Order: sequence, then C-alpha cells, then structure tokens
Amino acid sequence: MVNLELKRKRNEQLSVDCVSRTIAQIGKEANVVVTKENESTGIRAKFASAHDLRRGCATRLMNSGVSAETLKVIMRHADFATTEKHYGAIRSAQAAGDELQEKLKSKTKKSALVGG
Repeated sequence: MVNLELKRKRNEQLSVDCVSRTIAQIGKEANVVVTKENESTGIRAKFASAHDLRRGCATRLMNSGVSAETLKVIMRHADFATTEKHYGAIRSAQAAGDELQEKLKSKTKKSALVGG
C-alpha cells in the first residue's frame, strides 16, 4: 500500500517534493512504466511521475485540438515560447506524419513500396 506521506500539521501545505514522491510511489505500485528496463544498456525501469502525468495531459489536450494559446494557460507557462519549445515540435511532427501517411495511402500501391 502506498505510504502517502501526508502526515502534517494542521494548515500546513504539502511540499512539492512530498507530492512528487507520493505520485512517483503510486506510479511504481500501479506499475505504470514510462521506460522499460534494459539490462544490456543498464537502463532501469522508470515509473510514472508527476512530470510524466503533466506531459501526458498536455499531449492529450494537443491531440484533441486544443490551441497552443490555451495549452499555455493550462500548463501555466509564463512565456508562450516555452509552450512552443516543448509542444510546437510535436504538432509539426504529427502533421508531417499525417501528411506522409495520407500520401502513401493514396498514391502508392503496396507492391510499389520497397520490400512490399
């Protein structure tokens, strides 16, 4: 069971570190894996953290068509450049992928593809 570390004095706010550790513990106990373990490279398994949840929320909002301006407000970025830096490239990559998929689907036959 998750040790929520929520023991605190009356009217005392939880620290950011306490909340972050609690969310990370919940991610681990729920086995929400963000990065799989790779013994050959020495990479350890990484479980969902507060930042992973934040990033996932932003990605879902973006995929549902939320504007970059709205995303900036929701993510509480002080500067729009931060929103563009982190999420603008994702939109561009998604648009490029969609375009390629549509072009390949409509203009090529399976036998025309290499190895197809």
